Order: sequence, then structure tokens, then C-alpha cells
Amino acid sequence: MTKKEVVKITETQLREIVKESVKQVLESRKKHLLIEMPLPRATYKERVDAGLPQIFINWCLVRYRTITETLPYKKHWQGEFRGHMYAISRLSIKGNDSIDTRRKVLSEILSENDYDNPQFLTLTVCNKFIEENLDIESDAFITTISDCIQSIWSIFELILKRDVQEINNYVETI
Repeated sequence: MTKKEVVKITETQLREIVKESVKQVLESRKKHLLIEMPLPRATYKERVDAGLPQIFINWCLVRYRTITETLPYKKHWQGEFRGHMYAISRLSIKGNDSIDTRRKVLSEILSENDYDNPQFLTLTVCNKFIEENLDIESDAFITTISDCIQSIWSIFELILKRDVQEINNYVETI
């Protein structure tokens, strides 16, 4: 073998190794979210707390569209919900980033904000519904609020697991 043939073989092998490595990274990204730089616990709590209203608003918009069987914009709201879920799920706590620690923070946020209170959740989502010209006095709206309250811990568990596929599957079932 000449020197050029050795280089070609090595170059070909190197390309194959890089191709396989990129493929593995992309597969990994499909399964799990990449985690952002860890945050102090208080900052983590603030960021999650700031993002939850958007999650609940978009969840309710998707659910309302499902209940009323009005498909226009449903895909849009599914995408919005999915995006907010990904953003919150990527956050991590500096030091102890265990699921139990993050679950404790979510419990604190829930108790401090009363998201599981129908009046509070209604206040959280009603402005967006009015903006979208959706009837906030209909049975469908009341059912949507009730369904969201019942789904809060399912939503939280998805945030805690950080699994892209589970989030995607869940979004299709709302």
C-alpha cells in the first residue's frame, strides 16, 4: 500500500466514526432533553414558577380545542405547550438535582400559587381565552379547567422525567 492509500483508508474510517458518533448524539437528543447549566435552587424555583402559567394556558387551549372538536389552531397550541415543557424540563438545580428535589420545588410552587384552585387557574388562563375569542362561560371551559387541575401532577411528572418522547406522546393525548 502506498502512503496515499493508507491516508484514504484512515480518512474513510474517520468519516465513518464521526458519522456514527453524530448519529448516536442525535438519537440521544431524541430521547432526552439536554440539560442547561445548573441553577441555584432559588433561581430554579423562580424560572419554573415563571414558566408554569404558559404551560397551563397552552395545555388548556389544547384541551379546549379537543373538547369542542375545533381543530384549527390545535396543532399550534400543541407546539406551544411542547416548547414550554421542553424549556422547563431542561432546567436543573445546582448540587442536588434529583427528581425528589425538583418534585419538592414543584410542590412548593403549587402550594404557593394555588394552581390546583379552580378560581386561581381560571384567572391564570382566562385572559388568553378572551384574547382568542373563546367562551369562558361555556361548559367546555369549565371542563377544561377541571381537567387541567386533575392533570397538574401528570404535567409535573413529565417535567421531572425530561423525556422528549413522553412529552410528545402526552401532547397528542390532551
